[in-house]
Amino acid sequence: MHAHSSPDGTIQAPDNISISFDGDVVGQEAMSARAAADFLGRPGGSSTIRAVPLLHVSGEPGQRLVMVGHSRVIVQDVDHVAVECFLSNIWTEGADEGEFTLVDKGDAAGNARVTEAVLRFKDALPAWPEASEAGDPQMHAARHAKALAEMSRNSVAQVREIRYGLEHRLAVFSGKGHQTSSNTPIVASLLELNIICGRAADQAREAVREGLWLHLSDSVAYHSYRRLQDPSIINEAAVATPGTRTWMRLHDAAIRQCLEMRKQLDAESATTRALMAAAASISNSREADAQSSFNTLAAVASLGLGIPALVLALYGADRLLPLNTESKQLAFIPVAAGLFFAALIAIWRAPKGKSSRVWIFAAIGIILILLSLLITAGLLAPSN
Repeated sequence: MHAHSSPDGTIQAPDNISISFDGDVVGQEAMSARAAADFLGRPGGSSTIRAVPLLHVSGEPGQRLVMVGHSRVIVQDVDHVAVECFLSNIWTEGADEGEFTLVDKGDAAGNARVTEAVLRFKDALPAWPEASEAGDPQMHAARHAKALAEMSRNSVAQVREIRYGLEHRLAVFSGKGHQTSSNTPIVASLLELNIICGRAADQAREAVREGLWLHLSDSVAYHSYRRLQDPSIINEAAVATPGTRTWMRLHDAAIRQCLEMRKQLDAESATTRALMAAAASISNSREADAQSSFNTLAAVASLGLGIPALVLALYGADRLLPLNTESKQLAFIPVAAGLFFAALIAIWRAPKGKSSRVWIFAAIGIILILLSLLITAGLLAPSN
């Protein structure tokens, strides 16, 4: 239940790591109550507390799991440290790469993939650097918070890889000859990814706004750091410097990790929304191409039906049918010529790419079927 020192001078991740699937944003009252308890949460003690955003992506492509929430570092003293992780949202990857589904919180504890991902997350927790002032809980908390914040910020790179994968799928879909006619699954995946980025950015934004909840244990340092961030703030605190507190550089580094995490996630959200707009444009373009192809096919079919009808109207069906004499068969040549002309139009207007052969065979097939039906009907027509 303690943090252990290793021979190389680092402090290993504390044994007391708890993970909860109820990660709703906590308020001042709950955080104050937690700071008034010991590192195990028992009342009557007092702890130094920090809260940082949590973003973790685990698993191989096709089996990935994304966890979003926040982590609390609870330091009673340097030998009694706890890390409490609260997961607000969990997504599991589906059959298609990049297709994520939100896991219901009530089912998360019994989900085998979630359980495995939680174990991987615990293993991924970094070795905690040993504080130079071993007796200062604030220094210890600052180092823990900075390490956890950096771990979450590093996970943005994995989120970016997910977005790259979806972007590649969209590029393949937009290529000529692609068999799939709908990009709805890709758009749905982009929407879910945008939610993931938004949720994680909210956690980072909340952590920065609250100053990692430093004010619960050191109000003066908290207000001094606020003056450093925004000199226009009116308060009596001096602007924070490395001399304000020995651990102020670490606190500043943790805040900057959260700021960078939020900045990168906001950029990912903007890119994802741009991809969704591009997907809509691609869909409209494909629908226009499909409509153009249908119009061409309809024109070919119209020629195949209209020319025979015109010939029959000029000759008179009674005079042309049945096709049981050589003169009547020669008179039927304009009908065959019209159908041949329709076939040439079909070949000329065939779309480019992998579907070109399918289009040509289908169009010529329609013409041949029409010609066969006309010849068969002409031969079988009853004579007067």
